[in-house]
Amino acid sequence: MRTPNSKCIICDKPIYRKPSELAEVNFVCCRGCRSAAYKRYPNINALANLEIGKGIKGINHLNGIPKSPESNLKRSISHKAYWATHPEQLKERGEKTQGINHYRWNGGISQLNQSIRLMTEHRKWMDKIKARDKRCLECNSKKDLESHHITPLSTLIEGNGITSRDEARGCPALWDLNNGLTLCQPCHYEVHGRHYAD
Repeated sequence: MRTPNSKCIICDKPIYRKPSELAEVNFVCCRGCRSAAYKRYPNINALANLEIGKGIKGINHLNGIPKSPESNLKRSISHKAYWATHPEQLKERGEKTQGINHYRWNGGISQLNQSIRLMTEHRKWMDKIKARDKRCLECNSKKDLESHHITPLSTLIEGNGITSRDEARGCPALWDLNNGLTLCQPCHYEVHGRHYAD
């Protein structure tokens, strides 16, 4: 008989399950308690706080196991190096997961303004603005900094006749650093006439 590595969720009877099985289930129970377990936990989310085996549905045996920051950094460097040396594969992969080819494509319902704000170029623009100013230009705070468009993004999109993300990438007016300034979140809310709830 194998050494028990888990216990029944109902009667606490020690039982053995393969590690691969533990990774795929939300709880472990013996045969006699199976119906009682399903009655007691009909909602799978109710099991979130129970520490039984792994209790995590996963795609591999490492899912749910915390990784060290050093391990994450090594993996990040390795991935960046790989994609830097395989640009054609990266482009092909991107085409498979963008627009109509994406598995969550829902008929192009996102607004262009929101879509542009989710682009990598926009994230880089915001980071450069914050790195340049390093503080809120209204109150000198260094907490909760955000990048603010002096000329609104919607105005730039209309003024430059942008109708797609590709056109946005090629429009230098959108990525002009002189059109941005750094504000803390309360000041940013105030500029846009919104109430900031602390």
